[in-house]
Amino acid sequence: MRTFSVCLVVAMTWLPLGVDSQAADEPVVSPNRQVPHLGLHGSFTIDPSEISAKDPRNPTRVVFREMEIFSFYDDQEGNMPLAQGCRSAYEGAAGDPFYYPEKSKASIWELFELTVGDSACERFMDLIVRAPHGNPVHLHMRDGGPASGFERLLSMSQEGPEDKTKVNPWWSVYCAEGKSECDK
Repeated sequence: MRTFSVCLVVAMTWLPLGVDSQAADEPVVSPNRQVPHLGLHGSFTIDPSEISAKDPRNPTRVVFREMEIFSFYDDQEGNMPLAQGCRSAYEGAAGDPFYYPEKSKASIWELFELTVGDSACERFMDLIVRAPHGNPVHLHMRDGGPASGFERLLSMSQEGPEDKTKVNPWWSVYCAEGKSECDK
């Protein structure tokens, strides 16, 4: 496990630098903590109605197996693999630097770090995910290679609120396959 600068709150939870001290008194916990695998089990496809579908940083399809093994594809059907069978370790939860906690206590990112995988998996060395939520059920995801780091991925939120007309700040939208209309 690589190290990173953060304020430790409790084991497996952390807040990015810059979060006010009152919020630091409360542990950051996943809003999906009662859901098996935090809801990260199954296939999710990029929402074609969102501008994030045109953002080249976003794989088109992501398959999670028990929040531990991730595969990424360049097509909706999963025929064009970018990286498969990437094994990642859960590193805890972090509040979104723009929204948490003042604007939304539910704006929590789940942090994953690659532990085993071939060279294609290195593109997804660090992965942050807003676990499945909403109606229709969807998630948000950002990824980065070896030089990335969780702080850098999280800091992209500080560019301001999500703007559905622009790819920045980076807010990809993935639909739960077969559980929403936006994956058609």
